[in-house]
Amino acid sequence: MSGDMKHLPGILPLKKREETQNRWLFHRLNTLLPSLMKKHNLDMWIIAGREYNEDPVLKSLYPTSIDGSGRLTILVFYLDGDQQLKRWVLHPNPNFEPFYERVWKPEDCDQWECLKRLVEVHCPDTIALNYSPTFAASDGLSHSFYQHLSILLDEYSHKFVSAQHIIVDWLSIRSSKELTAYPSIAELARKIAAEALSGAVIHPGITTTEDVVDWTRQYVLDLGMETSFYPTVDLQRKGAAMERLEGEIIRCGDIVHLDFGIRYLGLATDTQQLAYVLYPGEEEAPEGLQSALQTALRFEDIITEEMKVGRTGNEVFQRAMNKAKGEEIEAMLYSHPIGYHCHEAGALMGLYDQQRDIPIKGDLPLTANTCYAMEFNIKQYVPEWDQIVPIYLEEPVAFIQNQLKYMAKRQMGFYLI
Repeated sequence: MSGDMKHLPGILPLKKREETQNRWLFHRLNTLLPSLMKKHNLDMWIIAGREYNEDPVLKSLYPTSIDGSGRLTILVFYLDGDQQLKRWVLHPNPNFEPFYERVWKPEDCDQWECLKRLVEVHCPDTIALNYSPTFAASDGLSHSFYQHLSILLDEYSHKFVSAQHIIVDWLSIRSSKELTAYPSIAELARKIAAEALSGAVIHPGITTTEDVVDWTRQYVLDLGMETSFYPTVDLQRKGAAMERLEGEIIRCGDIVHLDFGIRYLGLATDTQQLAYVLYPGEEEAPEGLQSALQTALRFEDIITEEMKVGRTGNEVFQRAMNKAKGEEIEAMLYSHPIGYHCHEAGALMGLYDQQRDIPIKGDLPLTANTCYAMEFNIKQYVPEWDQIVPIYLEEPVAFIQNQLKYMAKRQMGFYLI
């Protein structure tokens, strides 16, 4: 099977990747985080990480040379009286500098006692901790650590507040440096998908859907990256009893659907692409399938029109679905943010199994400098197949200068095999 790294130039060696990610982190800590502390009226934010039971936010806050909390790491962010952000780490590892100031002296006290002294000296009005019933990435503080902090900081425990909203913003909002690079990462994923959905990989009557999954995972690994989730490949087939066939040999006349993403430079992608397997003598997909794809692209246009900074995820969902209904498009919408995580914290626009307003997560507004996987499907009758056929698509998009932009080359037609 194909898989030549020469086909995808520009992938950085490990050291250059780490240097890039560290530049981005330092920039985010200096520019984005202070503004978020002020936006959410937080005086202090405490994050405690335990070795092999890491808070999910910590990976986004650690420089690349820090691969874990090493027994115990405590990060403290504090807005001083001049509204300047102090960034402290309670750990002896020198690699935390210059990202954080090391303020713990092991010869004087343990880390918890050092934390208590910091709180007593600065007496913050609010202390944000990572607990949340709604956002998984904001719920990283373990029960035992919460209990310990409640006892340790007993006279301040009434000042504890959830850090959930600053975490949502920290994870979902991209810096200017990241937004410059993210489209190239999304385009890299698209090129890998195009290769997977080609005659170089798929041989009708021989190749199975699992073969394509295996090729994709191996190719990404060979490129020195990882997939952002386990890829799936399924088929839409004339006369099939099921909408999505998996574990099948790919045949002429099939639609091959790939759901796939990569993680590179600390950022995840998520995309769905489609190919049609030509019969001998065919030069393009049947007109009915092409019409269905054009309907899907029309719904994609509708979503693009309705995704605006300031609208909530639920507002986007309702407006897009109402407009689709008005144009007699049978559609489903289930779009989500992307960032450090493939399904990032932030505003949801429907869920696959919940085609309605989503409480809390759907009530969040779409904000500037955020990225999304525009994920949806439509269903349409295809005369050549004499059946309803689903068309699944997903494209990475970003708000850049408050305008929604596609981050990779948009799929406008079937890849042909």
